[in-house]
Amino acid sequence: MKSIKERVYSRYLQKKGVARQLSAWQELLGKLISAEGKAEALDDMLVLDVSYANFSGTIAASFFAEAGAEVIKVEPPEGDPARVMTPFGVHVDGVGIPYLMECRNKRHITLDLEEEKGRENLKRLASKADILIETFAPGEMDAWGVGYRQLKEMNPKLVYIAITPYGHYTEKAKEMARIPWSDLTSQAESGLAALVGDLPDEPEPYNWPTRAGFLAAGYTSAVAAACGGLVASFFARRTGQGQMVDIAAADAYASCVGFPPTIGYIWKKPRYRYGTLDYGLCPYGFFKCKDGYVAVACFRDQDFRAALKILGLWKIEEDWRTLLDRITDDIEKVKELNHLVEEAVSKFTYQEISEKFARYAVKAARSKWRGGGLPVTTKMISPREVTEQEHWQVRGTFARFGVVTLPVTGKMSRTPLRVKWLSTKIGQDNDYIYEKYNLKR
Repeated sequence: MKSIKERVYSRYLQKKGVARQLSAWQELLGKLISAEGKAEALDDMLVLDVSYANFSGTIAASFFAEAGAEVIKVEPPEGDPARVMTPFGVHVDGVGIPYLMECRNKRHITLDLEEEKGRENLKRLASKADILIETFAPGEMDAWGVGYRQLKEMNPKLVYIAITPYGHYTEKAKEMARIPWSDLTSQAESGLAALVGDLPDEPEPYNWPTRAGFLAAGYTSAVAAACGGLVASFFARRTGQGQMVDIAAADAYASCVGFPPTIGYIWKKPRYRYGTLDYGLCPYGFFKCKDGYVAVACFRDQDFRAALKILGLWKIEEDWRTLLDRITDDIEKVKELNHLVEEAVSKFTYQEISEKFARYAVKAARSKWRGGGLPVTTKMISPREVTEQEHWQVRGTFARFGVVTLPVTGKMSRTPLRVKWLSTKIGQDNDYIYEKYNLKR
């Protein structure tokens, strides 16, 4: 008997010309697997990573490094304080795991920006650079004579990315200019932390808000910085005009909170922590099954009805038929539906649920009367299980360098991202960079 997967593909391949199209598509996909011999999109770009005690800047620079830019990590002679930060006190040759991960493809030099010679060397580098990333307190680089105001006179094309907790303008930014960055405070002030965690009426300690993972705000503001920097660099190459990109960490992380305030405004009620519930879909969350947790997502009404049939809950269909029946400002009603789904899911193992959903999907694909309902389900797995899955190994999602595992997201057929080396020794590229860019000894 053919497997479910084989039956689905067999039915698809019966269509005229599809086999030929799939063959061409497979050839293209094959090109995504290897980076060998391929160009790097940013190999003509020079990026200065002048981030200090701030992972947002370090991470943003890593994105450019993966795409082929020459990224020079500038540190004081004693090194960046971010080097020592690490989970559980684990270090590799004196360097913390997060810093080690974000040193991929970078050159390391030392410049003492508190001394004239260090500042003069930074100016020489900046005069040739496409992008400079810094995370010092607002106005500090300017006071040293190496801020955007001064550097743009030397290099009008320079894209100057400044990442701080509150940005470079407004009274609060001025008042809090000397407050050091932390991922936790960025999360707290973004509004998102108030929405992450279980329902407020759950017993303690489950009703406490929680933070959203390790360096979540750092990565979000880093993505904002990298995207802003790339857009600005495109404009600079077209017009010859650089610009300053001002990133406030809480601003960037608050971009994840857009929907709840909108719903709160419409319903004239604040949207508080929902736990496994969702503001826009139901069911849409994690549910405990016999052997772990399963994610169940129903995007459309037909997907919801399909889930009811699969889980043996069809008798409640009349009360929850449309999305507006399931999404309401009555939290008790939403909790009622969620509880019914939880009870149904708890009777099965993940494998049983997966097979039920897969069988229904095959039948729905063959039957018009089923309305194409296709609820989505998958198992919640640990980070270790993720790295061990064959699927991600085939895609080359994780690059391994000794004890470090690095995720490389996205596949590009012509200019793939890649990790070429990890290096962390303070000032290890001084000789190379000083000579290449004619810096003062």
